Amino acid sequence: MFITKNGSTIAIRDDGDIISVCANNSGNVKDRSSSLLKFATTKGGTKLDSFAGNYEFYRHCGFEPVSHVKFNEEYAPSNWVKGRDEAENVIFFKYTGKQSKYGTKDDFYDNVPPVTGDDSYDKAYAIRDNKQ
Repeated sequence: MFITKNGSTIAIRDDGDIISVCANNSGNVKDRSSSLLKFATTKGGTKLDSFAGNYEFYRHCGFEPVSHVKFNEEYAPSNWVKGRDEAENVIFFKYTGKQSKYGTKDDFYDNVPPVTGDDSYDKAYAIRDNKQ
């Protein structure tokens, strides 16, 4: 876990999985999430997963989408409200340092079918890891 002097956080698991990306952008603080990711890749970060709403951001930061699963309400964030909030797929990315060949998440979805089944999250995770 790395914490900036402004209170932004990013963590990297031993296997290179980047987690807990949280930029503090309150008040006069302006930590950039893209800088946090760049830092994470210099410290061994090679992959991450995120809700689809972050697709463009991660794509522009050099992460390639590899697999995805449909949204599952059972694992929704605690503040997610059905009918108010979008049911976003979870997309699994690997770091390539280049922008994705898929210009939009819809382009990605058109070319890569979702992983399905009872253990779809674990399968999507494994697909991403096998492609590194």
